Formats: sequence, structure tokens, C-alpha cells
Amino acid sequence: MNQRTHAWIAIRAAALLDDEQDRSGIATILKQFIKSAAVGAWFPDRRDTKIGGADTDNHVLKMEPYKGPQQERFTLAKTELLKKLGTARKMYSFLEQDKVLDDAWWARAYKANPQPGQHIADRVGALTTTITDLLIMGDDDLAKILPNKYSFAKELDDKCRTRSEQAAMYLFMQSHFVADACMPCHCDARKLSSYANGLHKELESHWSQKVGTYFDDQHLEATNNTPEAILKKAKEVDQTFGLNFSNAVPNLVEQDVWLEIIYICRGSFAIASIIAPSDQYAYHTKTFAPFAQVLDSRPDLLAELDRVTMHDAVLNVAITWKHLWSRLNTKQ
Repeated sequence: MNQRTHAWIAIRAAALLDDEQDRSGIATILKQFIKSAAVGAWFPDRRDTKIGGADTDNHVLKMEPYKGPQQERFTLAKTELLKKLGTARKMYSFLEQDKVLDDAWWARAYKANPQPGQHIADRVGALTTTITDLLIMGDDDLAKILPNKYSFAKELDDKCRTRSEQAAMYLFMQSHFVADACMPCHCDARKLSSYANGLHKELESHWSQKVGTYFDDQHLEATNNTPEAILKKAKEVDQTFGLNFSNAVPNLVEQDVWLEIIYICRGSFAIASIIAPSDQYAYHTKTFAPFAQVLDSRPDLLAELDRVTMHDAVLNVAITWKHLWSRLNTKQ
């Protein structure tokens, strides 16, 4: 996704938490600094913030057929993956109803080959721990919002304690990686999923056009709209993608954010293999799958892909944030 799409996903996820009947304090933090989503949710994709020797290593988990040892570790039956994903995700119903991927496809082992510590589940898991620590070290204003009291924080110099706006920026940054896990091309090792090869870039451009210019960084940073008005504008995009959200954000299925992202990536890889089936676009060739050929020519599939991807990107961000907050709510 590009900047405006990432900003919209983060803002819409904040709106989901804001609308919950049992509204958590994390919604208060996010809403107060909602305009920061324009920068925070895009921060990981800025050229000058990509460090560590590679541009995209911690934004992806690109899978392909695996023929090495312990193949059973990297084989996951369709029924088992659906159980791991849970019914709240639209990915569940999309894969459940699919007829493109046969039993033989699901019986194979698939594995990514990232550098150690450099993939999207690691990034989301690391940020979950980091943000939890930052919240625990919150300043007096942030401490009033937290569900528990952490007396040691008062022993810190006030300049060392986390401000609400800092916490919000880290939360928006985390949303970027969660959303990227929902992008099929981020989970497919084939050349056709490379950004420059058409399908990836054009799909993201398609989503960006549907989201609209309101969520461009220049607009959000300059707007005088209230947080309520910004959340309302985010909700208006729902109809563009055919989205229908529940006001109850579910908990993690696995109760482990790292595992949950792994399974989301596994589902995204399956969706990539439905968009461009492996019998037409083999995993170990340089064959491309142009957007016009695989999606423009199949408007029903494109509309369903829009709905599934955008729904789950928003919901997964909200689920991750809710899980993070629940860690703070644990009785001491």
C-alpha cells in the first residue's frame, strides 16, 4: 500500500476501537493524535528510514515451495489454516470458498527464506514489546489513561518518560507492518510479485485511487478537521470497498501476535496463488502476471480482493492494538 492507503487503514482501525462498547484507553491515545497517522503509518516506507542494509526485508515474508528437511513444519492444511485465522477475518471465507487451490497445493510445504530477524512477523512482534514498554514508562498524562499503575515510572527523569504523542506515533508505525502482511505480493516469492513488475505496483495504485486524496499526508497535516471528523471521513471509505465492520473487535486467535502474523502471511500467500495460479505462473520462473491480465479482466475477483484485503488490514491492525492494550491490563 502507498502512503494514503496506509494512513486510511490506521485511522479506520482507530475508529473501530473508538466505536467499541468497551472502549479502551488505546483509542483515546490514537484519537487524540489521529492526524499523526499521515506520517507514522508511512514512516517505515520512507527511503531515509530504511536501515539495516535492505529496503524491504522486514516488510515481507515471501513464500515459495520448500523441499528441504522437516517439510512437515512448513506444511499447513487448509482446514488448519482457517482455524488459525478465525472466522472474523474475510480471508477465512475467501479461502474457504476457493476452488483454485486444490488438495495437492495445500499438501505441499511452503517456506520463506528471510535474513535472520528480518521479516514482518518479527517486526510486529518486536514493536508490540517495545510499545508495551513505552506505555509502561508513560508520563503523568499517559499514566492517567493506562489500566494499571506503574510506580517505577515516577523514578525516571520526566524527559525519559513517554508522551502520548510518542506512543501514538509508534502505534501508527506498527500498523504499517500489520497492513503489509495482508498484501498478497508481500508474501509471494515469485518475480511477478516484485514491486516493479506491474501487478504489485498497479494493485496498490488501484487501492490508493479508491481511498482518495483526503488521506494524503499534505492534506491531513494541514486540515483543521476535528479527530471526530477525520474518523468519520475514514468510515466513508467503507462503501468504496464494500466493507461492513462489527463494533466488536475480536481478540487474537493464537494469543501470540508473532504467530498470528505468520498465519496471516500464509493466507496472503494463498491468495497470491489464487490471483496468479501456479499452474500458469510457476514459482521458479520469471513469468510476470500483468495486472490487466489477472485482475482487470476479472472484475469480480478484483472487487472481492479489494474487500478482503482492506477489511482484514483494518481489522488486523485493530486486533493487534487491542491485544497490546490487553497486555497492560493484566493484573499485577
